[in-house]
Amino acid sequence: MAETNIIQLIKNFSFEDLLPVNLVYGKEELLKRQLIDKVKSFKGEDIHILWGDETSVKEIEEIFSSSSLFSKGNIAVLWDLESFIKNLKKGDTERFLDTLRKINSPDRFFIISNKDKLPAKEPYKSLKEIANIIVSAPLTPKAFVLSIKKKIEGNGKKIDDRTVLYLSSKLKNDLMYAKQEIEKLLLYVSDKDEITEEDIDKVVIPKIEENIFVFLNRFFSKDPKAVEIFINLIETTHHPFEVQSFLLGQLNKLLVFRSLLDEGKPLDAVFSQLGIKHPAQKGTFQKLVSVLSKEDLIEMIKELYKLEIQQKVYYSDIYESSTEYVIKMVNG
Repeated sequence: MAETNIIQLIKNFSFEDLLPVNLVYGKEELLKRQLIDKVKSFKGEDIHILWGDETSVKEIEEIFSSSSLFSKGNIAVLWDLESFIKNLKKGDTERFLDTLRKINSPDRFFIISNKDKLPAKEPYKSLKEIANIIVSAPLTPKAFVLSIKKKIEGNGKKIDDRTVLYLSSKLKNDLMYAKQEIEKLLLYVSDKDEITEEDIDKVVIPKIEENIFVFLNRFFSKDPKAVEIFINLIETTHHPFEVQSFLLGQLNKLLVFRSLLDEGKPLDAVFSQLGIKHPAQKGTFQKLVSVLSKEDLIEMIKELYKLEIQQKVYYSDIYESSTEYVIKMVNG
């Protein structure tokens, strides 16, 4: 099935023109959010928001089996297809695909993938045949520069071509990050007519790519620098849920490590049981358990579970709440 460009879809949005099942993939997270915001503006509170790591095939079946109760149909959004696929048990993949094949108008199901490119294997192979494929690719460099210029001029400010190129070089073709930095910049120059390179240098933080392992070491060491690194991570290369999942895995591993040592198990035996082989990783674990008690680790895990409840049950802002968690744990 031919792919649909997400920008064109947002510009000319028509709910009736969409197929019952729509698969959205690609790197540009802001455009994915804008598309779902469009859907919400048409359907309001009648939308089922699902998260891949906690949704079963049965839940999806139940949503779309009750469509006769609603004259306007059922609308659902499944965020993070990859976590959903990871949790599928034997036979669930075909059951999931059969469920999708049975979805008809006026129902609509939006499936959000984190993939930059859709794999050829199942269930992606069948999804390409069942769903309308919507690609959320980054803008071309030229289009990115034009979007920045349009945003700035649309807010009544002037910016020359040289300066807008200078600004775009700091934003690395990332719309989500650009939105945040340009809003800061516009606020800073609120009493000026034209934006200069000096204004940009004072306000805009260049987008950089941080290593998640650097963040973990800083986080567990309660280094305030961890907060800055975390913000850079979620604004550039990682979704907050990805970092939270990785963090939970490390916390659980550290807790088992700490518990086994407290039970008197020899250090080499603990390393062997947990599959920790690299000397640098061994050194890191020894360093961390020397500064983190069992109670510290349990508290961090509890707070992380509370955070996910806030995000997935009460719909707190994912980016703000995850940052608040990091700040709390580092300062605690």
